[in-house]
Amino acid sequence: MVTNVEKIRNKIKRAPKGTLFILADFSHLNIPYNTLKDTIRKFVKKRELIKVFQGIYKKPNFNKLLQREVPASPHEIAVAYARKNGWKIIPSRDIALNRLGLTTQVPNAYEYKSSGPTRSIVLNNDQIVKFKAGLAREIDIDSTSALVIEAFKALGENNVTKNDLKTIKSKLSGKQLKQLKKDSTLSRIWIKDLIIRMEKM
Repeated sequence: MVTNVEKIRNKIKRAPKGTLFILADFSHLNIPYNTLKDTIRKFVKKRELIKVFQGIYKKPNFNKLLQREVPASPHEIAVAYARKNGWKIIPSRDIALNRLGLTTQVPNAYEYKSSGPTRSIVLNNDQIVKFKAGLAREIDIDSTSALVIEAFKALGENNVTKNDLKTIKSKLSGKQLKQLKKDSTLSRIWIKDLIIRMEKM
């Protein structure tokens, strides 16, 4: 008979190095909640898992060349935190630009529009992740469409260049571009105009 410890260890083993877990990821194993919490705590003590934030754990990812543990990125932690709380999040401001390759700057704060409440969390390295409650029309659309629209807002109406449009279009499939046009129905007129320009390029 497979023990609870073995069930959890087997799931962790099957995951790629650096994978982030929340307790809900183990719910299908039918392990009592308190037993699961205690077992995960023991795994952290043994360094089979690394606690990266409250309720979020990482499978170790030691880089032999650099001789150090590769930390989870703030974006990965933000996604796991949102999963933990049952929220949908969309990168906004500099994070949206970064995700689309429009900037390589590392932001001071990682900002997201969220289907949950407005909240900020401080990570172990003092980086800040901000979740801002968004409108349904911003959140409840295709995630790629939402990302592009947030990037346009971050750049501003008069600052989107031809190269920006080319870069964004290169990241989208024909299907995603078609979906973006559909999802932009309730967006500002200038955003809809940019999408039409991008489509014609």
